[in-house]
Amino acid sequence: MLFKSKIGLIRYLKYSWYVIALVIFGLSFFPTIVGAIYTLGFFKNMTKGLRFVSGKFETAIGEFIFFMIINALIINTIQYFVKNKYEYKNRSFWKTTCFKLLHILIKLYVVFELIWGLNYLKPSPAVPFNLTVPLSYTKAQVDILSLELINELNQTRQNLSDSAITILKPSVIFKANVIEYQKITFKYPFLKYDFPCIKTAQFTKLGDYLGYSAFYQPITGEAIVRGDLPILTLPFTVSHEIAHQLGYASETEANFIAFVIGSESKDPLFRYSMLLQLFSYVQIAHLDLVAAKGNFKEWEAIVTRNKQLLSPKVLADRKKIKAFFAARSALLIPVSVTLYDQFLQLNKQAKGIDSYNDVILWALAYRKKHLTFTN
Repeated sequence: MLFKSKIGLIRYLKYSWYVIALVIFGLSFFPTIVGAIYTLGFFKNMTKGLRFVSGKFETAIGEFIFFMIINALIINTIQYFVKNKYEYKNRSFWKTTCFKLLHILIKLYVVFELIWGLNYLKPSPAVPFNLTVPLSYTKAQVDILSLELINELNQTRQNLSDSAITILKPSVIFKANVIEYQKITFKYPFLKYDFPCIKTAQFTKLGDYLGYSAFYQPITGEAIVRGDLPILTLPFTVSHEIAHQLGYASETEANFIAFVIGSESKDPLFRYSMLLQLFSYVQIAHLDLVAAKGNFKEWEAIVTRNKQLLSPKVLADRKKIKAFFAARSALLIPVSVTLYDQFLQLNKQAKGIDSYNDVILWALAYRKKHLTFTN
């Protein structure tokens, strides 16, 4: 017999987690292998199956699964310490507890990497898009880009009637997002999106405290989006989450895919949503570069100029979006931002939350090669 006893089998299975963890760590040095075998192989097929199953449910089951996992962890932790309440003074108890905690963390690490995390290690999409992405941008570059985006925002907004925006619903945008991905497949086949699974979040208030607008649920394969978001932000946000479903793990890459969808779309709503988001990133980047030099007068002049150049309707749209998030900023739990920032850094995104802004570099490269905006 391979295992002489049940204890031997348990011991073998216990240490196998450590072996798998070491293999996963070793794969971090071979991104090409990760991309070919994991992202385009295992993950692609696994997440299709998950979306097929979870898509049968109308509600976002991923939220409930998260709650069940959190509750189980809390209950088991409490039970463990209650059961051993007389052992606290014993040094061996804490030693054993630390080893048990380490084993649990190793298990969580392995499961997380296998169902999602390894996507962070794959090569960037620069190769399939045939792009040379710069490592940094200059003040002059973001200034020029700001002016270009202002012009495009104003023109695109003219093609969107206020009445058409007013009657829009999240479910309609979800379906439109799927169509946009179907269209983009003719140009970029690797963005093919099978078995769509986009759900409206059931617990939107929780997003106010944790600071999320949408998220990808790796256990169920669902893209879960807050339905109370300003409607003009939804096309870009949903495109971002679908990109996650396709294995674009980093926030920069998911933002870039959403940017491509908006850039290539013939629908003014999708183009406008993308332009609104990109302009926000670019203006912040521009102002940060100026602020770093301590030139407040120039900073103020840029803000004034941009407001004067933007059409009244674009200014009004931006004001509504800002008001939505400003009204919820006081509810945000600070530690949730810190934890998410650290999570991103641990997953190969050195800039943490600031990595969202790196889409500017990708946008500069893409626009230089495929400037698609037309009047």
